[in-house]
Amino acid sequence: MAHKYSVVLITLSSSPGGDVWKNPKEVLETIAGLGYDGVDLDAEPDKIPREKFDEVVNIATGLGLKIPSLVGAWGAWHAGEERDLASTDEEGRKRSVDYAKRCLDLGATIGSPVFEICAAAGQPEYPVSSTPKSVLRKNFIESAKEITEHAEKTNTYVAIEAINRFEGHAGFLNAVEEALPIAEEIGSDHIGVLADLFHVNIEDGPIPEIFRRAGKRLLHIHLADSNRQIPGTGHIDFLEMVKTLNDMGFTGYMSVDSVPPKPDWRTLVESSITFMKQMEAQAELQRSIAAMN
Repeated sequence: MAHKYSVVLITLSSSPGGDVWKNPKEVLETIAGLGYDGVDLDAEPDKIPREKFDEVVNIATGLGLKIPSLVGAWGAWHAGEERDLASTDEEGRKRSVDYAKRCLDLGATIGSPVFEICAAAGQPEYPVSSTPKSVLRKNFIESAKEITEHAEKTNTYVAIEAINRFEGHAGFLNAVEEALPIAEEIGSDHIGVLADLFHVNIEDGPIPEIFRRAGKRLLHIHLADSNRQIPGTGHIDFLEMVKTLNDMGFTGYMSVDSVPPKPDWRTLVESSITFMKQMEAQAELQRSIAAMN
């Protein structure tokens, strides 16, 4: 089964020449030329001028690249401010919800891509957040419900991304297994989960089992190995993962999200899709051999 691959463009920006907002033509032509199906764009409607955003979208689509996902800027390192959908600061929580709604409005103008949401602590605490889990959960669900209602109105989609305990709220929404019940409780067809393999490798059980439990709620995947680098350079069993996705009939995108891009952005995007295509070919070979027995 041939899968669809994309690149989270923000991950390339720290590598010389890899910032799509400064060097759109070269970055996008390189990605398209390697056989990718799409690119995941930053969602910053108040910071990225609409003219520049449209320019990048037009170049991408002109090269045959889809925009399967808009990447939310949730961590303070990424957003430059605190955006926490589980915040106990009601004003801050509402501001974060409003940001998400504006991102969904933006997405509605370019084909309704998936938009990721998460619980990103302004000041991560370890080993356990000082805010009770029950409070964080209540606040996040309230936020997620409001965002999902807006997604239904705009015909867009929301995916909850679980963040590991060292970067998110330690003890809350660190694993896909915690995100799934929230998506199910909200119950809409417009909400699911995003599985970032770096976080999943830290917090969840075997990846094939997690994917099977997620089922139709698995909307999007972020690709990185256990070391957050190029797939195939760490400990994740990508062959078993691909075979599981084949069995599930997964139709979403897998987006390269290795941070930082080592050794450089070009090597990252080329090596990642080459390796994943090798895994697809190996999975198909094993399937064919099994069918003959």
